[in-house]
Amino acid sequence: MPIPAALSPLLLTVFAAVALVGCAPVASAPEPGGETSSVIGGGATESPVSAPTAMPAPTPDPTYITELPDSAAENVPWFIYPDGFECWGTEGCPNNFRSVFGDPGPVLPEGVEYYDPAKHECVYVRPADVTC
Repeated sequence: MPIPAALSPLLLTVFAAVALVGCAPVASAPEPGGETSSVIGGGATESPVSAPTAMPAPTPDPTYITELPDSAAENVPWFIYPDGFECWGTEGCPNNFRSVFGDPGPVLPEGVEYYDPAKHECVYVRPADVTC
């Protein structure tokens, strides 16, 4: 099957690029001390070079809510439950701050508190493993 004339220059360019890549210097693994060298042709090596140091990516400052929206403020208290905590029933734990607003910040909004079994168990919350 003949190659269309429009593809011939493209194929020649691809073959030339592949041939050049095959002749490129081969980098060796980093040597002790973080230095690398390249092997060229007959085994000669270039002088050692230091690896460039990477700059750490800036991390965005997390944003936390500082007060509950009006619709949520009507249904206080909101609770921050411990990881893995499960409540009785199929709806999950009531007023679960993390499920609605995400992780809390260093200062809790008014009407939000950490779950305390002595204070909240069987009053606001029925844990899965407790009979009230």
